[in-house]
Amino acid sequence: MPHSPVVRYVLKAAKGAWWLATPWRLRERLAFRQGQAIAAARTAELQLLVRHEEARVATRGRGEGVAPDRVLDLFSDEDASDAAGLPLGALLWAPLSPGDIRDPESAARFLIDLLRGRGDFQARCPGAPIGGSPEALGLWLRRDGSTELGEDAARHLADALDAGPGKRARQAYLAHERIGSVLPHGLTPAGMRRLFRWFMRTGRDECQLRLEEVWWLFLDAAHAPEHELMLAYAFSPAWQHAHPDGMTVFGRDAFAQWFRAEYGAEGAWLDPLRWPDLQPPAQQIRSSYAIRADWQAAHPEAFDGDPGRARALVAWLSSPEAGLPASVRDGCRRWDAAAVAAELGRPGVNVIGHFCYPSGLRVSVESMVGAMQAAGVPTSLRDVLTDSRDEPRHVEYRGLECHDVTILHTQPEPFLDLAYARAHLSERVPRSYRIAYWYWEFDAIPDAWIAHAKDVDEVWAATEFVARGLRARLPLPVRTLFPGVRLAPFGRRGKAHFGLPENTFTFLFTFHMVSVMERKNPLGLIRAFKAAFTEEEPVRLVLKTSFSDRYPAEFNALRSAAAAAGAAITLIDEVYTPDEVLSLMDACDAYVSLHRSEGLGLTLAEAMLMGKPVIATAFSGNMDFMDDGNSLLVPYELVKLDEPIPPYDAGLQWAEPSLDHAAQLMHRLYENQAWARELGARGKASAEANLSLPAAGRRIAARLEEIRALRRVPR
Repeated sequence: MPHSPVVRYVLKAAKGAWWLATPWRLRERLAFRQGQAIAAARTAELQLLVRHEEARVATRGRGEGVAPDRVLDLFSDEDASDAAGLPLGALLWAPLSPGDIRDPESAARFLIDLLRGRGDFQARCPGAPIGGSPEALGLWLRRDGSTELGEDAARHLADALDAGPGKRARQAYLAHERIGSVLPHGLTPAGMRRLFRWFMRTGRDECQLRLEEVWWLFLDAAHAPEHELMLAYAFSPAWQHAHPDGMTVFGRDAFAQWFRAEYGAEGAWLDPLRWPDLQPPAQQIRSSYAIRADWQAAHPEAFDGDPGRARALVAWLSSPEAGLPASVRDGCRRWDAAAVAAELGRPGVNVIGHFCYPSGLRVSVESMVGAMQAAGVPTSLRDVLTDSRDEPRHVEYRGLECHDVTILHTQPEPFLDLAYARAHLSERVPRSYRIAYWYWEFDAIPDAWIAHAKDVDEVWAATEFVARGLRARLPLPVRTLFPGVRLAPFGRRGKAHFGLPENTFTFLFTFHMVSVMERKNPLGLIRAFKAAFTEEEPVRLVLKTSFSDRYPAEFNALRSAAAAAGAAITLIDEVYTPDEVLSLMDACDAYVSLHRSEGLGLTLAEAMLMGKPVIATAFSGNMDFMDDGNSLLVPYELVKLDEPIPPYDAGLQWAEPSLDHAAQLMHRLYENQAWARELGARGKASAEANLSLPAAGRRIAARLEEIRALRRVPR
């Protein structure tokens, strides 16, 4: 029941009196009110978009045509201000001269000013800077002749283009579930005006983006609307479901016709003949074959491994007998028929995994894909987005689920059930044969995993240690298929680059805070290091971690332990690129892991491939490739967890390595560095022989061939 006016007045007066009596809380209250206002503004902007979309859907439901949206003119200050509903000062920065270029951010702003202020540049030099490269930029500026740049400014401009100023803004758009569902066409001319308003009014602050990042994204999209439409399809599951081959030469006409009617879109960019090929020819054929009964009837078992059947299908598509439009037949004739048929004849696989999340899972899935490609296995790749802080490359993984087998390279929790949604991918119909690739660190899996296993057909594990725990609980085939390990290209950098003294023997351990610090056991490593060396000895331990903000209590304990142990311990808390991680490993002299349990021990394998002497606990997944001849193994005792350490339950067993023995081994490496180098060489030879991508690829290809043979049925 609503309060009476008198009661409301009394409550308001009491609240005011309380505010006056507690002035020290004024800042907190103001921040709370400001947060409320920001949330309300974001909700209001989103509701505007939702209402517009609901009106459009209702119009289509009545069979009426949809009026086209006004095309946003990004080169007009007045139109940009009108579209955003904001004064120009809220959209742009003060004009920059070449002398104002101090970093990649100001360089991007300078380029945007230059491009928007001189529309003739785009006409004369369409390849730069938007959609171009540093080389195209240099050519563009030289042709213009009106812009003189110093060496530093030119370097910052090149760095800006290398980084891709619009990448983070695009990632934020793709990661924003609500905006993506309301405006899937937001970066095409048909939806750009409304998305620009959302970004400038609330989205930019919500996603913590700089103005130049938003502007670059929109200028990039406007530069190539045909390409942007294809990207929109690639990341709109509803469109993929309604038009399963809309990205192929066989289904583009129907998709274009639908898009025009659905969004009232107009323009030459809607001509399918202008669209780029974002899928290789073999993938296009697979996507269309899966939904076309006449193709299946005319060429049954076209992908059964017989090269003749695949070649016959490709030739048929180029002939009048297929009933395809002349323009499509002509496009098929331009393909390399022999190469396309050869790829169609091989069993391919869709891989859905964490390609952009900086972690061991990313390294594992990249290695697996590299192994399969080395073995000639066709792949279609899709990234599972964890959040907007992933590396902004989600857009690069746009393969569809065109093969008959899909590997879900993501843990059962929290992303297995959400893998397709977070990959922005429509599930194949009928469902593909699904393989889960799981890691675990104990000999018993959680009960919840049994339920997740019902959604897959078999499970793969990287090591026998993991596979044994899975086989004990799952009523599915469980295979041990090592993903392979390789060292990605990296730059050679000395210790000084990382702030480390050059003439010091340096041990390294890298780990991810998300991987559970107690399991990785850096605190035990600190104690072992302190026991091994005196402060006078020129030895250093480097602990490289990341994402400490997600685990502040654990990181504070780590930082305190490192500080208490003395100045010879360096703690690095930063997200490095793969190049930087390997460069740091290369700069150090030895690698040590006193883990309590590992599903694989990927960094151990990488260090061995690099020729570093490795010390590690003699337990769990790393024992698939480590022995007394190629590394130094630390004995242990098995202990039970007295209490749960999420995601691990109490009662599970892991190793407690001997810190005394580890200290002895560390000191032995330091004392006899020539012997340490010999050990590293033996480890490298062993890893190269047993962990290579080609060997892993052959094993995976063999299993895929077995699956195809088991599933082959007459059509």
